[in-house]
Amino acid sequence: MAKPHPFFLLLFVWLLSYTGSAAPAFNSHHQDVYHELLKLKVKSGRALLLPQQHSNNAADLLLANYGDFLELCVQQNQGRLHELLEAQETRLEMLEDLPQQDKWVLYAKAEVQMQLAMSKLLFGNRLSAAWDFRKAYLQYSHNVKKHPEFLPNRKNLGVLQVLIGSVPDKYKWFLSIIGLKGSIRQGMANLKQATAPENPFYQEAQLLYVVVKHLTEPEKEVQALKQIKSMAEKQPDNLLFQFVAMHLFKKARASKEALQVYLHVPRTKAYLSFPYLHHLAADLYLYRADYDKSVQENRKFLELHKGQHYLKSANYKLYLAYALGNHKPQAQWHLQHVSQVGIEETEEDRYAARYALKQEPLVKPLMQARLYSDGGYYQEALQELKKLHISTKTPVAIQAEYYYRKARIYHGTDSLQQALPLYKQAISLCEGTDLYFAPSASLQLGYVYQELKQINTARLYFKQALSYKQHEYKNSIDAKAKLALSAM
Repeated sequence: MAKPHPFFLLLFVWLLSYTGSAAPAFNSHHQDVYHELLKLKVKSGRALLLPQQHSNNAADLLLANYGDFLELCVQQNQGRLHELLEAQETRLEMLEDLPQQDKWVLYAKAEVQMQLAMSKLLFGNRLSAAWDFRKAYLQYSHNVKKHPEFLPNRKNLGVLQVLIGSVPDKYKWFLSIIGLKGSIRQGMANLKQATAPENPFYQEAQLLYVVVKHLTEPEKEVQALKQIKSMAEKQPDNLLFQFVAMHLFKKARASKEALQVYLHVPRTKAYLSFPYLHHLAADLYLYRADYDKSVQENRKFLELHKGQHYLKSANYKLYLAYALGNHKPQAQWHLQHVSQVGIEETEEDRYAARYALKQEPLVKPLMQARLYSDGGYYQEALQELKKLHISTKTPVAIQAEYYYRKARIYHGTDSLQQALPLYKQAISLCEGTDLYFAPSASLQLGYVYQELKQINTARLYFKQALSYKQHEYKNSIDAKAKLALSAM
């Protein structure tokens, strides 16, 4: 199924994780506020900060900004956008008036600039956001040069360096001209340094390190999942940690584990309402053919969500749940509703919009095999594929998907030699079309040949994945291929 672009997850975790040190500028009261905010207990965090709401202290300004940023990022309420963006701009101006030799002032400036950039990007203001990201990067770089011992800067700078390092070589000259330099190796080194025990908030750095490793080193997925599971279990009251664990397990097709995390997330009113968790859960139930619960979760999401993202996707998933559950009238209503709601910013929403526009008939065994496979239910997926009778008379799109899905199933069960010819067959069938199975199969072949230690062949397939132009998952497939190539 369509998945959120991996960098949304990465940036979301990164911007929530604020590190401090036992210094007068960041005292025990600030740490109490910070811990509440990090758990997504924004209301109590703001309440603790209330006595300092008019303070010019850098830590106070930064923590106040976290509350506003978290509200925007999690709830995406368009009605609050102008007010909360204006408040962030004001805090940035106030930080500019403070002593610029103070490491906390410098760090707060970089963090607020980054949160402002992310807030703008979330609501579609890409040009202004890009400029703010650049300012934040340059500020972090300056901070590290001026205060190399201050570990928090290395964590955030490290993440940016990884992102910049994943850009193809042919574009890096431009980034260098505007002052943006980085590499995956350099970024991971900075992140690793920030996980040192002497950093009082090393756990947040560890969280980021796990997320970045999961993105850049697919072969270490098991290790990354083990680490995030341990972190979530040690802090069951931290909703951020539970979200990251749930998302990474889902992304790794370990939907049983992801669902267990979801069933135990803290749900009291002390936490910021997090509607997107219901949307994730709806997918997890859909994967295991629990259609009623999938419908229930997506309806809950639509009831609580105040933003424009994922509305098309939620209606598309409701269509699937109703259609596969043999409720045709409800299925058709939601399919028609896809074009009437939301925006097409995320890949999930763009895919839903394209699907609704095409109005292609649903091939139930193929769709159910896809869902089972996405959830890690590989034997059930194979059983669904056996219901299909593929021949040369079968439409090319169905043939291509059949071979691609079968390849993913064998790949998921580590039957690499069985997966290889199936991926290649899918690519061959897609020739001359804009079907995404070709670029996706090319990406997966790159991973397979990496596992087989055939690095040159892997590199060829990653480059091939990048060569495809118009398809539904271009952003995420390109991002993964670029990361893989940069890490080689």
